[in-house]
Amino acid sequence: MATLLNDIRYAVRSLIKQPGLLAVAIITLALGIGANTAIFSVVNAVLLRPLPYNDPERLVIVWETMGGNDRRSVAPGNYVDWRDNNRSFSAMAATFNGNFNLTGDGEPERVDGATITSNLMMDVLGVSAQLGRTFQPDDDAHQDRLVVLISDGLWKRRFGSEPKIIGSSITVDEAQYTIVGVMPGDFRYPVKSDLWILGRNRNAVSPSLVAQFPDNDWNLERDAHFLSVVGRLKPGATLSQAQSDMAAIARRAEEGFPKTNAGLGSNVVPLHTQVVGKVQGLLFILLGAVAFVLLIACTNVANLLLARAVKREREMAIRVAVGASRWHVMRQLLTESLLLSLAGGVAGLVLSAWVVDLFVRLSPGNIPRLEEASVDLRLLGFTFAVSLLTGIGFGLLPALHATRVKLNSSLKEGDGKTTAGRLRQRTRNILIASEIALAQVLLVGAGLLIMTYVKTSEIDPGFNPEGVLTAKIAPSAKKYPNPKAKAEFYAVVLDHLGKLPGVQSVGMVMNLPLSGSSMNRGFRVEGRPDPKPDENITMDYQVVNEDYFRTFETPVLRGRGFTKADTETSERVIVINQAMARRYWPNEEPVGRRMAIGESTKDTSWRTIIGVVGDMRHASLIEAPVPTAFTSYRQDVESWPRMAFVIKAEGDPSPLVTAVRRALVSVDPSQPVYAVQPMDKLLADAIAPGRFVMFLIGALAFVALALAAVGVYGVISFSVGERTHEMGIRIALGAGKTDVLALVLGQCTRIAALGIAVGLLAALALTRLMSGLLFGVSPTDPITFAAVSILLGAIALFACYIPARRATKVDPVVALRHE
Repeated sequence: MATLLNDIRYAVRSLIKQPGLLAVAIITLALGIGANTAIFSVVNAVLLRPLPYNDPERLVIVWETMGGNDRRSVAPGNYVDWRDNNRSFSAMAATFNGNFNLTGDGEPERVDGATITSNLMMDVLGVSAQLGRTFQPDDDAHQDRLVVLISDGLWKRRFGSEPKIIGSSITVDEAQYTIVGVMPGDFRYPVKSDLWILGRNRNAVSPSLVAQFPDNDWNLERDAHFLSVVGRLKPGATLSQAQSDMAAIARRAEEGFPKTNAGLGSNVVPLHTQVVGKVQGLLFILLGAVAFVLLIACTNVANLLLARAVKREREMAIRVAVGASRWHVMRQLLTESLLLSLAGGVAGLVLSAWVVDLFVRLSPGNIPRLEEASVDLRLLGFTFAVSLLTGIGFGLLPALHATRVKLNSSLKEGDGKTTAGRLRQRTRNILIASEIALAQVLLVGAGLLIMTYVKTSEIDPGFNPEGVLTAKIAPSAKKYPNPKAKAEFYAVVLDHLGKLPGVQSVGMVMNLPLSGSSMNRGFRVEGRPDPKPDENITMDYQVVNEDYFRTFETPVLRGRGFTKADTETSERVIVINQAMARRYWPNEEPVGRRMAIGESTKDTSWRTIIGVVGDMRHASLIEAPVPTAFTSYRQDVESWPRMAFVIKAEGDPSPLVTAVRRALVSVDPSQPVYAVQPMDKLLADAIAPGRFVMFLIGALAFVALALAAVGVYGVISFSVGERTHEMGIRIALGAGKTDVLALVLGQCTRIAALGIAVGLLAALALTRLMSGLLFGVSPTDPITFAAVSILLGAIALFACYIPARRATKVDPVVALRHE
């Protein structure tokens, strides 16, 4: 211990004597270690930390499958089969995500929520309420008693953390509910839910979906698929056993209900995989990227210590000459390296806290559990381990070189300066070439993501968002109980909005473009055989008004759009998009043909196709438009729960926000108005995930490029300093400035060319891993590879040019006299 303390004291004194080297090394390591710690804190929160449920490894999601869709929502009747006939689960629950109007005390509010079965919280997830209780089986038995659970966020936001909230009443969708519990602050299931109600009967589950069904028990319904099913495996039950169990039940259901269950299978997915599966690849790519940055940082510090070792050759020789073993000398040098890395680790930990905060604020919101990222023992252990490994990594090679001293030649030098041997020079060149190679990989990745962002930004969404303001409203099903009442309400709203100053036109649609929301429906075409149950004859279904296409400037390519003459008493009509015309009428004219909406024969009302409109992207910008059919809200017989309004302004739509809110509130003050925002924002949000990833990889690539440039400059500058005597002799013998400049730049060019060549090979192999993040560009795009190679080569030459210029100014008299 005493020896270790002596080594530490000596290392501290030695490092303090060179504050410049100390500062550069710590800053460089802080960048590398800080970036790794920040990304690991996100990985820890998202991927490694267990889900906040009891025995989360036993929780799974069970999906239906059909054709290529292996995660299809579940029909209620199939859920009941699974729940009652399985042998692998101790409990199984169902949920249905939705939105609710919260009215009564305070301003009306539209909140996210879910309809759930009573066993979800305790039996399946194993979660208790922080106040009150969760749902109990007894709640199912009392049809006249409506109970609700609220989130910690809603409790604090709307009720001021009132501790006596249990037993109070709140108004949800015009019905009085009794609050029986407040869930813990870290509870998230489903994501972003503010309240939970019981799905005990048809009307509580989804009024908009089940209104089309006969008045039988919704538990028997197999024709609509809208439930998410979560189960808890029995102790000892495996995922494969559960999969076989569910497959057997699905086969029996297919035999018993061939019209609705033909081709339907099941898929059991671990809940953790379901939650984080979409971002797992991205996070591992980010981990790899920050590891590259750390390697570059280590290489830079190793070069610094190699240069320092050259200046300390005489010191090391003296220490060996007076009896110090080479192991003792190496231990002393490694102690200095470890102190540097630990100091860099502490600085990196501080930096990582800022980086994580920035990461969370810039995130587009598509990374689950990101808000849980924080400093814990696992993160501290990771930072400490990385610091130790980093210290050993960049310190070992300089230590080995420093202990390979030749006592006779080293002790003869008066000032301790010798010309670096071939091995040391080769080592520095390999290190700097490695830096360039690592930077090349990151720059290629960043270049591909920039190309992806550009390609995505150039996609035509199929509508013009300029000057368009959006707003949503969801009229109460109790206050507007039938389609006619809702249609009259929407007509009044459209009239009020259309009369606002500065408004050119007002459109209305069930689901906005780029919202990701859709209503998938089956259909039949007159004169064609009815599709088989396992055929994927589906379309996205939208309800609009007659001014919707005009407001968005979406062209009517054939036929006509809707007019006010298309009423519930006129001929029933429908408009389809170009994607639907191409898929289902590839070689014929669809206008004038008739089709019926619905997967079964319950709906026999035929509609005439009156027009074909341009494609609009609903799911995302990078997903191809899907077949879509539009009906007029005046003719729609369904009871759709919400509508979005698109208001075309004469100029900037922002000043209209207040007026639009007032107009909507004036129609019915009890209905919440929400999502009032420019359509441009929705378009920006659609490309936000790609922009976010591009920013992250681009920032890491920029840091890597800067570190590589500094590393090239440092190595060439030190090399020139070591070769001052040689340069003086060359100039004395008649070499011109151009010759000296070419000599130094030639050395740099060889190093850069080697690094770029190795980097290109590595990038060709590694960029294939990020193909899932790319759009419109190949992982081996030659333009990106060439542009990055030219950029990196130019920056490397520029970094060499400054020391090369200094070499041309060497005074041979001074250099030879000094030597």
